[in-house]
Amino acid sequence: MWGVTSADRIRQYSDLGPLERLTFDTIELGTRDTYSDPSSFRQAYHSAQRFATDSQGWLVLCGPSGTGKTHLAAAVGNALVEGGQPIRFVSVPDLLDHLRSAFDPAVGAQYDQIFLQAIEAPVLILDDLGAQSSTPWADEKLDQILTHRYNRRLPTLVTTGLRFEELSDRLRTRLGDPYFSTVVRINAGSGTPDERDSGLGERLAESMTFSSFLARGGAGGTAAHKRSLADALAAAKVFAEHPSGWLYLAGKTGVGKTHLAAAIVGECIEQGRKVLFRFVPDLLDDLRRSYGPSGSKSFDHTFGLVRDAEVLVLDDLGAEASTAWAEEKLYQLIVHRHDAMMPTVFTSRITLETIGGSEAQITTRYSEAIVSRLRDGSVVADREMMAPDFRHRGATPRPRSTRRKSSRN
Repeated sequence: MWGVTSADRIRQYSDLGPLERLTFDTIELGTRDTYSDPSSFRQAYHSAQRFATDSQGWLVLCGPSGTGKTHLAAAVGNALVEGGQPIRFVSVPDLLDHLRSAFDPAVGAQYDQIFLQAIEAPVLILDDLGAQSSTPWADEKLDQILTHRYNRRLPTLVTTGLRFEELSDRLRTRLGDPYFSTVVRINAGSGTPDERDSGLGERLAESMTFSSFLARGGAGGTAAHKRSLADALAAAKVFAEHPSGWLYLAGKTGVGKTHLAAAIVGECIEQGRKVLFRFVPDLLDDLRRSYGPSGSKSFDHTFGLVRDAEVLVLDDLGAEASTAWAEEKLYQLIVHRHDAMMPTVFTSRITLETIGGSEAQITTRYSEAIVSRLRDGSVVADREMMAPDFRHRGATPRPRSTRRKSSRN
């Protein structure tokens, strides 16, 4: 079954996709401790290298989000693929989602194929164990996969954001076998992400929180308006607590889209996540300035920061000037983050229902390839916010403030 000799077939089977860029060469083993403790990370790095050189037993990498576990796991996968070794890299939540979608008698063959790829892969890399929705069905499937591989001593690498002690007794028994498994914990660094690094202005960070949105959202508007705001607030809170997939917040000017986006940034920073907030017209202006032969390195750096951000917030999509160059850059950004399933928030004055229609006046701006990904129901959760402009709610005018108001909502 595993008589794969073609390098292309091995690469395709691995399902590393956009993670092909993450290798041991791209890992920095310096003394910076912003996101991970250098000593524990070096230990994990050397353990990963040993596993890539001699794939025996199991390697379990534990540590908080952002400490480099996925990078190490992908580096192992890429090293093995380069050496002609078939491997399978899969995110645990994605694997279970695929199994659920295929769990139907009419498509039983597809389910069997997905399940077989997981249990019989010559080397299996399971990323983000513990991030999946815990249900009896999901626990059963995961237990079947791990038990099968444990009993047959099949090489497996697992990453988890949980502490080893937080795993269930059964998982600890499988993953912690001292004669078969190596467990390495990567500790968090002493530094924490800062709002100044996120691209979110200090005033927005201080004033635009979930609490202040709740107070603001209750003023003015109909019951339907309030329901739409409450629904958007709930979706934003869910995303902020467990960033995954895409969240698309649509609505007219002043309904609070940017407020919720800024609140998400603040919550992600509180959790120690690396998050980037960019106003789309400003982002494209920055990219234009760095583009060209003389600024290619600056462009690559600027674009790479946005493309690879752990959590990305793009504010006011559709407000940018419509050019072929702008669409090309947005296409590259959106396709990369869609294919890699990277958590992303969009705010826009254009609803997803009308984004590809002539009434939205953007059909020449966004290609079908962009629209298709924005409308991908398996990735995108969208909320339309309907309410009066919050800046004009209420009958009593307030004294003018000397502070400038944001125009990005």
